[in-house]
Amino acid sequence: MSIKSERRDGILVVALEGRLGAFEAARMGKELEALIREDDHYLVLDMSGALYLSSGGIRLLLSTHKKLAGRKGHLSLCGITEFPAQVLKMAGMEGMFPAYTTVEEAVKHTSLLKDMKRSEKDWRNLPCYHRNNTSFYVFHVTDRPAVLKTVGDLAKVMNATLEPQDIRQRRFSEAEYSIGLGALGGSLEDCLPLLGEMMTSGGIMVWLPTDGNDTPDFLIPQKDTGEVLIHTGLNLALHGEFNDIMLIGDDAGDRPISLSELYEAVFDIARERQAINSSLISLAMIADLDVLFSSGVRISPIKKHAPANRGLITDPENINTWMDINLEPKLPGRTMISFGIGLDLTADVSHLSKAALENAFYMHPANAGSKKMMLHNHGMVFENMQWESTLDLDEEIRRIARAGEFVDMRHLLDTTRIKRAVAGVSYISDIKPE
Repeated sequence: MSIKSERRDGILVVALEGRLGAFEAARMGKELEALIREDDHYLVLDMSGALYLSSGGIRLLLSTHKKLAGRKGHLSLCGITEFPAQVLKMAGMEGMFPAYTTVEEAVKHTSLLKDMKRSEKDWRNLPCYHRNNTSFYVFHVTDRPAVLKTVGDLAKVMNATLEPQDIRQRRFSEAEYSIGLGALGGSLEDCLPLLGEMMTSGGIMVWLPTDGNDTPDFLIPQKDTGEVLIHTGLNLALHGEFNDIMLIGDDAGDRPISLSELYEAVFDIARERQAINSSLISLAMIADLDVLFSSGVRISPIKKHAPANRGLITDPENINTWMDINLEPKLPGRTMISFGIGLDLTADVSHLSKAALENAFYMHPANAGSKKMMLHNHGMVFENMQWESTLDLDEEIRRIARAGEFVDMRHLLDTTRIKRAVAGVSYISDIKPE
């Protein structure tokens, strides 16, 4: 085993050549110890020349990762060859380290993390916008376009005409951030009568079974084996990265802001900044709740449950039976993780399919309605958690979901208010039905 090292954009890159077994790992550990400086938080390990990996090598990766994590950094791998990839998978560690195809890709992403770390020390050096008596500090991450991937048929959900052939299966890794209607279970027959409001955030699924108990259930996978699948009649999933990270409402004098005001502000800021594809956005968020207003489907919208009058489940004569709508303020001071999408009706949306948009949004009767935009958001609520104003939103969402005391999950009405938040905004270039 031989190693070569260099620094690219201030990032330590170490390339391996040969076998990474127990003997080689012991020697390499000493060499890495000498290479990693006190101010190094990130290391890119180029494994394109490493054809062998054993548990001894994995222990070295883990000890290096632990050292960097103690500095709030991490180890990234790139160019992993076939046998080491199989070993990592067999050990259940294929998702333990950020992995990239090339050194260039790994260095680019790691350099972005370094910029994030510098910005986190003082958000107030970032561009700030004031909208609706609330501050929005904006960190721009990337211009790479994001898309919204969809499965299912919203019209069949609203008419309660879903049949077994309308239910799709999705892996957790295919729906890291998503909203829709779904269930978990060992078979399609188990899931059909229990389909309810669902969301995934950071790969964690929470859903509200339509079993009459009004109690959300959830699953937090350590890894996606592909053996436990989400059954869904409608799923709208982000495919891509956050284009912007925003710190919202963190200045003295900022007031609580509703979801509708928040989206209105984000659309307005995007127009001012001339952000591309800003007519349709997704928004993932950690927030301190001011008050929660919500709803949830009470009955699985399958064909055998369809309203006798053949109307929509949201029609005035059906809604009280089908929807649990909460217009009383609830859960002040709790911590919420949410994900949703918003459409700016004042913008040019001609590049987006009308049919695809109609499969993503519907007029919720409990919302006052807006001529400016349409929103579709779900949120999971935890007991009050101390969260960091971090630019690594993915990791902070996972931390809260794993460490927090879960309280509730609902479809969010637009009047839900938050006090402060950190949010990931993606500008959606296209909607792609699957």
